[in-house]
Amino acid sequence: MESKPSASPITLAADLSVLQRLRSAFALIEDTRQTSKVLYQLDEVLVCSFCAILCDADCFTDMEDFAQSQLPCLRSFLTLKHGVPSHDVFLNVFMMIEPQGMIDILSQWCGPLKDLHIAIDGKTLRGTYSAELGRHRVHLLRAWVDARSLSAAQVVCEEKSNEIEAIPRLLAALELSGATVTIDAMGTQTAIAAQIHDAGADYVLSLKANQKNALKAVKAAFGDTPDAKPILGQPPESTPPPAGAVVVETLELSHGRCERREYQLIGDLSCFAKSWKWPGLQAMGKVRREVQRSHDEPPWVEEHYFLCSFKDDIKRFATLVRGHWSVENRCHWVLDVTFGEDHSQVRDKTAAHNFSIQRELAMKVLRDHPSKMSLRRKRRRASLDPNFRLELLGFIHA
Repeated sequence: MESKPSASPITLAADLSVLQRLRSAFALIEDTRQTSKVLYQLDEVLVCSFCAILCDADCFTDMEDFAQSQLPCLRSFLTLKHGVPSHDVFLNVFMMIEPQGMIDILSQWCGPLKDLHIAIDGKTLRGTYSAELGRHRVHLLRAWVDARSLSAAQVVCEEKSNEIEAIPRLLAALELSGATVTIDAMGTQTAIAAQIHDAGADYVLSLKANQKNALKAVKAAFGDTPDAKPILGQPPESTPPPAGAVVVETLELSHGRCERREYQLIGDLSCFAKSWKWPGLQAMGKVRREVQRSHDEPPWVEEHYFLCSFKDDIKRFATLVRGHWSVENRCHWVLDVTFGEDHSQVRDKTAAHNFSIQRELAMKVLRDHPSKMSLRRKRRRASLDPNFRLELLGFIHA
């Protein structure tokens, strides 16, 4: 039997108050439509679309169907003088508005970033590709804050480019003082390290072959063969931690597998001749993962190396390295599986970006509701049960 939420029931009056604040936030987004031709107010269209996404709508026709079926409920807090917006109206509005207005709402919901972990990673909106229209896939770069279950900001990578050009733009949009930023190997660049350090934040940067000399120096510091290449089917030999290294191990049994992790941190940079090129660098890190999936097979082993702007705090290092992938597990995977983002056929770049932002806002509201139901089930129930929908709407952060 499903346990009831621990939160007190949300009253209709309180719910409408929250919705009015959300409507006011959407009203701040610039509306560039011709006033004489506008039948539906921008804030009303966006509130309708948000409620529809919260209630299992994954495309613009779903939004129209939701609004049509819930028109009496929607008119309790919206005017909708001309009735329900059509799917074309929803599409045109999402194509028209600048995503930055929606991103500002994300940032407002996320709040201050001091003392928080920001994981930067990208995601491709696969449905935006169209060979006939000559459109490339849109690639979004997120600054994910797992403690808030929300992105603090987003940028779109330039066409025929990669995340290296987008990361500085994303970092510039954030108030980083006192935060810690983690980035995978694509963003491990001296200029990016300098930008994070100058902003008053710490960093943990993954190190791979794109920084060949730095990787070689860090491997040597941990006693590993700098030029050794892994042999297929043969795990790399485990080397004892070097003198002065701070070490912590973790063991996890879950999903039918046993996973052992060894984290090492070295604060002595004397063996890294060009460490001065990395502003703020204080330590080098290493993570060795051994995954045993069955008794009959050898463990699967991999080793990773990192540059850190702090030293000695091995538990913090371990938490940040492990926590970085929350952007994949708790954001990108959920958007694809629960919200069907990977299968979305919205081709327009701006519309797809705005749709993705509203999905993330809805994901935040669903997560904040205390019920132990899956997010997928919450969406479905919200579409069927008006009372549960009111409970969800009470968790809007506007």
